[in-house]
Amino acid sequence: MPELLVIGTSHHTAPVEVREGLALAPDAVRRLLAQVRADHAWDEALLLSTCNRTEFYAVPGPAGPADPAADLVARLGRVRPAPPPALPDGALYRLDDREAVRHLFRVAASLDSQIVGESEILGQVKTAYHQAVEARTAGFLLNRLLHRAFRVGKRVRTETALGQGSAGVPQAAVELAAQVFADLAQKTVLLVGAGRTAEAVARALVARGAGRLIVANRTLYRAQQLALDLAGESAGPSTHEAVGLDDLPPAVARADLVIASTGATEPVLTYDALAPVLARRTRPLMIIDIAVPRDVDARLGRLEHVYLYDIDDLDRLVERNMAERRREIPRAEAIVDDEVAEFERWLASRQVAPTIRLLRRRLRGIRLAQIDRYGKQFAGADRDQLEAFTRSMAKRILHHPIALLKHLAADGATSERLATVDLVRRLFDLDALEAEAPAGEAEAADEAEAADETDAADDA
Repeated sequence: MPELLVIGTSHHTAPVEVREGLALAPDAVRRLLAQVRADHAWDEALLLSTCNRTEFYAVPGPAGPADPAADLVARLGRVRPAPPPALPDGALYRLDDREAVRHLFRVAASLDSQIVGESEILGQVKTAYHQAVEARTAGFLLNRLLHRAFRVGKRVRTETALGQGSAGVPQAAVELAAQVFADLAQKTVLLVGAGRTAEAVARALVARGAGRLIVANRTLYRAQQLALDLAGESAGPSTHEAVGLDDLPPAVARADLVIASTGATEPVLTYDALAPVLARRTRPLMIIDIAVPRDVDARLGRLEHVYLYDIDDLDRLVERNMAERRREIPRAEAIVDDEVAEFERWLASRQVAPTIRLLRRRLRGIRLAQIDRYGKQFAGADRDQLEAFTRSMAKRILHHPIALLKHLAADGATSERLATVDLVRRLFDLDALEAEAPAGEAEAADEAEAADETDAADDA
């Protein structure tokens, strides 16, 4: 039985209609974790559910399910309003131990994302962890693992350029504008459209510090609602307003930057309506058209002081950014490899056998130090008796802790075993002892003392 496993599906293995059929809302995640805690099938559990992946990270219990994948699908069915869809072959994957650790670290680092380097996934992993903590299904192992995953995500973002440059059209539009305007807070931005793409642009603008936004939309109420939402999200002073499409010419005249994304079938910013207004303009106007079909009449780009960019310009910017990100992938993967190895070293140190060896070594060190300190007061047979007495006492002290550790190794839950081993190592400072010197002779002495342990157990 593995100590850790992940079962899941993602954009790599399943189409969107399957992924959306397995995705869970936050309240459903809470109900699923409550079930896990109630039936004790898993020692620890965490569910990560986003638009691109649903993944169940778990530490198996002694009486865990024979088929973990079927168990997960059944649990999803119990908390979703509709039953899960039929899963095509290969839609679900399972990874154990080292590969599960590596997978989580790559997810947190955005190396497994649909858009490599995107920043949202680390926050989504943190949300999943907090849900598990609240449900009390994150125990000793997942706590340590998730905090290490957060470290991996942070290292990749700070030590590489994997997350630099926009990888989506809305963000690329704002990045392009920020390259032209040094301070968006001092500029008036006209956003034409209030749909999902326009909303993504608006939030990226606010994140960049845009202070004056005019939202223009065919449905004025929707424009007003978006402007109100943006005002609540702005970090500093902001003056956002809404207008209908009939008021586009005066809004364009006031703007320094126009970003258009309406989804209309014909241009919304027409040459006939705007050429007279723009002909009187003396300061630059940047127009970014991210709509397909285009929202902006291409002839407007020929006017003096008007600088028009379309979706193809942004696609080229996105591709340049993605090429830069791809060049950073080997550096990010090296960080993941380093952190996986470090986590494996820590996990190996929390196994029972090496801990018992170190525990014996610690007690032997204490015993020999005391003999060295007081042994001069004894000679001959008395010295032999002192040796025998201290050896017997050390064995008796160690008997019950070692018996407990061996019991947990044979029959205990993974989380309980790891937590107990960790406590023993901290109580006796065994990590420091392990780091002091190569084991060699010390391990030979450990084994020599361990040879008599059965006798001590019989006497206890």
